[in-house]
Amino acid sequence: MEFKVKYRGKDIVVSIDKDKVLAIDLLKSLDLSPEFAFVVKNGEIVPETEEIKPDDNIKVVNAISGG
Repeated sequence: MEFKVKYRGKDIVVSIDKDKVLAIDLLKSLDLSPEFAFVVKNGEIVPETEEIKPDDNIKVVNAISGG
């Protein structure tokens, strides 16, 4: 399946060869850890176990921490 993803201000296409794709699969395909990035699906932050579909509006955001 192909997913259009907005990441770091760019639109990219991610291909994942699975029948059911979860948010964690998307992060892994981008070499990102769920500790440092999260998936926004249709305007809402979703858990790693959330299913992602090709027609969803998907954005990946890096978590930023500071002190």
